[in-house]
Amino acid sequence: MDAPRQAHRSEGAESEHIALLSTQFRPALRRFFSKRVKEQHEIDDLVQDVFVRLVRKVNADGSQIVAGYVFQTAQSVLNDWLRKRQVRQATAHEDIELDQPDLKDDSTPERVLVGKQSLAKATAAVLELPEVTRTIFLLRRLEGMRYSDIAKRLGMPMSTVEKHMARAVAHLDLRLNGK
Repeated sequence: MDAPRQAHRSEGAESEHIALLSTQFRPALRRFFSKRVKEQHEIDDLVQDVFVRLVRKVNADGSQIVAGYVFQTAQSVLNDWLRKRQVRQATAHEDIELDQPDLKDDSTPERVLVGKQSLAKATAAVLELPEVTRTIFLLRRLEGMRYSDIAKRLGMPMSTVEKHMARAVAHLDLRLNGK
């Protein structure tokens, strides 16, 4: 059988398997994550990650997955998610207001001046950072690059990139918010 047909057939089998797992375990997994995760909007993604991991680990003979293994996998997904949140300092970020007022109405001269002063203060704080730290911060925040890509580009370990990013965020928080 040629590779494209085999890949298509395995994708179909994978989708079928995920649907079966979903029917059997989704409610229990949602309860599991609901008790452990404040961000309710993340729960369905975490449940889906469990199913994807399980399907990838299923034996070639198609043997049944033991329920205990499902929750062991769920705990692993949760641990990975918490680790990523900690590295990204997700709780340190403020939520963006989706229902922002019409900016044309708020464009008073005072507001424009305050905005320009805030931008100048932020720019000065970024320029105070050491060159490597500033580069890492700008690549992540302005370019949207992942830590792993920044590490490859700069030829350094990802943990070093994460430490520089944490220093940059702490410095900017101190300079801009006085915290």
